[in-house]
Amino acid sequence: MRSSALILVVLAATVSATFIYNEDLAKEEAALSFAAYCPNSAINNWKLGYVSGNYPNIQNPQVFEDIIQGTKGYIAFNPTYNAITVVFRGSSNIQNWLDNIQFDKVDYNDACKCQVHKGFLEAFNSVKPQLDTLFAKYRNMYPNAVIHVTGHSLGAAMATLYATQLAIAGNSLQLTTFGLPRVGDKAYYDYFSSFTKVTHFRVVHEKDAVPHVPPQSFGFNHVDREIWYHRASYTVCQLDEDPNCSDSVLIPSVADHSFYMGWSSSVDC
Repeated sequence: MRSSALILVVLAATVSATFIYNEDLAKEEAALSFAAYCPNSAINNWKLGYVSGNYPNIQNPQVFEDIIQGTKGYIAFNPTYNAITVVFRGSSNIQNWLDNIQFDKVDYNDACKCQVHKGFLEAFNSVKPQLDTLFAKYRNMYPNAVIHVTGHSLGAAMATLYATQLAIAGNSLQLTTFGLPRVGDKAYYDYFSSFTKVTHFRVVHEKDAVPHVPPQSFGFNHVDREIWYHRASYTVCQLDEDPNCSDSVLIPSVADHSFYMGWSSSVDC
């Protein structure tokens, strides 16, 4: 028993030692995530005020959307990182979304024997057919590109589910999320963690309320790796639910959810 515990400690230390947080990439992905709140024409033409002013090199952006479900995102090529970048938009009304969020779980797949949040999976599935077609097209256009997936809020949850889909297919990728809610149960956490080709920056701003839902008491669990921004600095947190990071917040803030790394959901478009 002691040897097993020692092995787990050594493995955790090894993972921590090899994890490298890229803040410049996170800042750019935050800008791209908040750009998803802009009108479709602005995204498709990459005329997004400060976002396109700071990151003018984004190529061939194309929006995907389900108007009925109110879900949306875009895919583009980022030559700075030689990356096909998939971006998911969050909810356009955070307070309404939080007030109405349900805690139902559904089975994810037979392989993991895990469950995920029903609403998040439905949101992702609403844009999945369009996105699958677009991704195949961009894969043909940029065969040597790496894959980046990102999103804010509900968009972060959809990004996590899409990253899981890509990982199941054998892809290596970088997932960067902002204000991510808990997507699935502990079995989903274990399943997600088994994909060693996925690197994840789960960025949390101060007392952001959304990472606290759905609650752990309802059987939900966060996926790694949290980067907690607080007190003008950040902490690279330990694996799983780190009680010394945002999980330590007693009074969460909805206001902190709208601002990440100098960008906000009211971004100039």
